This record gives sequence, structure tokens and C-alpha cells, in this order.
Amino acid sequence: MTTKVVKIIKQVSFVLLIGIISCESDIEGVGVNIVDNGVFEINSYSSEFISYNNNIDNVKSNQLGQYLLGVYKNDDFGQIEASIVSQLTQNTPLFTGFGDSPSIDAVILSIPYQATRQAEDNDNGSPKFEIDSIFGNKDVTYNLSVYEVETYLNTLDPSDPSEELDYYSDQTYAFNSNALYAELFNPNEQDTVLYIDRPGVILDLETMEHDVDTIKITGVLPFIQIPLDKDFFTNEFLTNPSAFESTTTFVDFFRGLLIQATPASDPEASITSLDLASANMSIYYTNDVDGVKTKQTAVFNFSGVTSNIYKRDYTSSNVEPFIPSSPNTTAGDEKLYLQGAAGSMALIDLFGGDDIEELRNNNWLINQANLIFYIDQSSDVSLLPERLFLYNYEEGIQLTDVLTETATYDGLLENDEDGNPWRYKINITDYVSNVLKSDDPLEPTKLGLKVFNISDFPTAFGDVDVRDLSWTIKGVVVHGNNTTDIDKRSKLEIIYSEIN
Repeated sequence: MTTKVVKIIKQVSFVLLIGIISCESDIEGVGVNIVDNGVFEINSYSSEFISYNNNIDNVKSNQLGQYLLGVYKNDDFGQIEASIVSQLTQNTPLFTGFGDSPSIDAVILSIPYQATRQAEDNDNGSPKFEIDSIFGNKDVTYNLSVYEVETYLNTLDPSDPSEELDYYSDQTYAFNSNALYAELFNPNEQDTVLYIDRPGVILDLETMEHDVDTIKITGVLPFIQIPLDKDFFTNEFLTNPSAFESTTTFVDFFRGLLIQATPASDPEASITSLDLASANMSIYYTNDVDGVKTKQTAVFNFSGVTSNIYKRDYTSSNVEPFIPSSPNTTAGDEKLYLQGAAGSMALIDLFGGDDIEELRNNNWLINQANLIFYIDQSSDVSLLPERLFLYNYEEGIQLTDVLTETATYDGLLENDEDGNPWRYKINITDYVSNVLKSDDPLEPTKLGLKVFNISDFPTAFGDVDVRDLSWTIKGVVVHGNNTTDIDKRSKLEIIYSEIN
């Protein structure tokens, strides 16, 4: 019976040495000695398999760990535009109105960057930062626009109010076409301070000098600062006091913001990965308190529904001939294009070209089984994913190796001896052992190969579902089984033992 070698060694050792060995750890140790001392002969088997490209039409894009914003393009994967839509809710304690004789000084949309403080400061003595999780050329601008959302964003599924409603990356939303902001934009790690003029608060009656607020993010991190149209909020917010009576009335009155990124003259700009937990819209206003002009701030947090929108354009890219409708599902593709954020993945028929019954009759003891994918060195290797992930595509569930061999599952990027990106190797020993068992074997299923996302691994015992989440645009091109570079073809490698 073909199976995983350690399990069989334990059984064989027990049969050979019953009465001498009793504990499991001794059995395993003796089993290894049996292999080392010639009772077993170790061999290897290599097989190609059918692999081809598959377009990812959309992914679940709400309740993410990170959200993407920006425009990015490369020759391999084409162009992606990443935008954000979000509800806003009043800060705690609940904001209930603007008070007497209010006037709005500024409305600022603030989104902190994920950034690292550098050892040296800037020449002017201000802190120096480097933005983390930015992909592409941050010096190239793109169009950034902000609109009022008109679509009501339900948090619960209308067809089943006991379930939360999922949002997907290709959804569209109605919005007010009059932009609250529309300018060229690029990330700036020097945006650490915001100055708010308070013209209604006079500090010196002779000079009419007015107050100015200095706003910094906690920890003095850099942040995106987007000034929104204060006339809009003056006309809408100040004239509708009943809208702020509760969270329910507010989210129905003001349904959220669409932060839209589109290409400017050069689409090879950048995308930034953002943690929106501290993102907010702040309204800086002045009102009368006991006859005195007083500075006030109303904060509205990103809360309720927040979702990403991904717009893909594969025109004239290297991946265009392979997706969305032209993969070679019979013979396999020459190259496999793997990219996150509703990009592309590969499908694998692992034993499609093998006589699986003959393999099952070989009576092998499986030491290890790996899938190996070699990187196409002619492709763009500037944004390679650190890891690839393999799963049961037909059922959308984990392979047993992820559940039992997490520490050795691997899938990590490997470099060659010169330090150049070389390959990915994924350990699927349990899966292959179960498929090649001669007694009650597991029937092989179509496998999915994708860019790894932190949400792919199980979060608890018994968690076998693979979630369709992805918030990375990193991508890699690997050789498929049909590549002309025979030595770089994707392959299954099995290390096995046979009893002499």
C-alpha cells in the first residue's frame, strides 16, 4: 500500500520488532535506521503535469486586512486601478450636531501611511520616514478623485438578514458626479503635518491674526491629506441637523465616500497598501459657545462597509493571450501568470498524463512529494511574491498538507546560488500519499495555484475553507509544463522508498 513513509515505517518496524520496541518514538527511530541500513531503497520519480492559466474575475473585497489605492502597470500583467468605497460613522461619543452659528473651516480626509521612521532626520530637523507597502514608482502621479456615494451600503444580506453581505472587487456604485476633490496625486512620506486656518477665532484684534491648528497623526506618522469641498458640507451638513440624531440616520443621509484612482499621463505609477483602521474624515468648524467663537472638530471614521474596487486592463500585456478566455486546458500553457488582487492564477491537473493505477500498484513508501515551479527570468521580477499557495480548487478547501505539515508546506521563493530568483517548491507529501494509496485512495482533484495571501492559512482547528481574499498586486511568471525550456518545466517530484 502506497502511503507516507513515516507512517508505514512505524507499522513495518512494529511488525519486525514486536516485543523489542514499544514506544512510538523508538519505532520511528528504528524505522529510519531500517531505511539507512538497506532494508529500503530510496528512489525518485519525476512527472510533468498539465497546468494552465485562469483569470480571477473578482475577489471578496470587504473586511480586508489591507486596502489598495492607486494605479500600477507593468508589461506582464497589464494595468490595475485600485479604488476604495467606504461608509462613515460618527466618532464616539456620538456627534449629534454643529451647535449655534456654525461655520466650516476645512474638511480633511486623512489616511495614515504604513511607514518606518528612518535613523536620520530631514535637513530641516523633521522626522524622516519611508512608506512601507508601496508598489511601483511613487514619483509618478495619478488622478485621485473623491465622490459622495449614492448607493446604500448594506451591512447585512437583504435576502438573509442573519448573514453579513459580501462585497466584491468588480462591483459598481452610484455616486454624485460632482467631485469633492479631484487632483493629481502621488504618495509623499513627508506629509506629517496639517495646518488648519481658523479665521473665526481672532487672536489679535489689532492685526486680526487668527488661530491656526497644527494637526499630526498619533506617533507623527505621515498620512494622506485630502481637502474636500467645504462648500458641499456647509450646504448639506449644516442644513440637516436631524441627520446626526443616530448612526442609522447618518449613514442613510450620507452614504459614504468613493476614493477613485485613475491613470494620468503615465499609467506606470504606484499602488499603496493601506490599513484603514485609523482613516477618517474630520470636519473642522467654529461655533458660538456662550457668545465666544470656539474651535470644534467632528470626526467621522471609516466604519460599517469598506470595500476595494479593482479595475483590470490586460490590453497589450504579456498575459493577454492567456486570459481571460484562451488557456490551453488540454496540453497546458507555456507560461503561468500568477498575480493577486483579482489578477490571475493557474489550474493544475496533477496526474492527468500519468497511469495512476500503475503508480498505485508500485507499492511505494512516499518520503516526500513536491511541486516545483521555475521562474521565467525574462519576465518582470521586481515585485515577486514571497510565497505561492496551492489548494483544492474544485472544492475550495485546504490540502491536508496545509493542515498537518504547516511548518514544512513551504511554497516560499527560493534564490539560486548567485542570489537570483529561481523557483517555488510546495510540499504536498500527504496529498500525493493519499492519492497513490492502493487501498481506498483519494481521487485527484483540480488544484489551484495562486499568490499567497495571509488569509489563506487556516485560522483555527477544523478551518478548511480557502477564502477568496487578496490584497497584494505582487505577481510572478513561472514556466508551465508546455514551455520550450524543457529543464524549467513545472514538475511533480516524488522521493520514495521500496523494500529490497
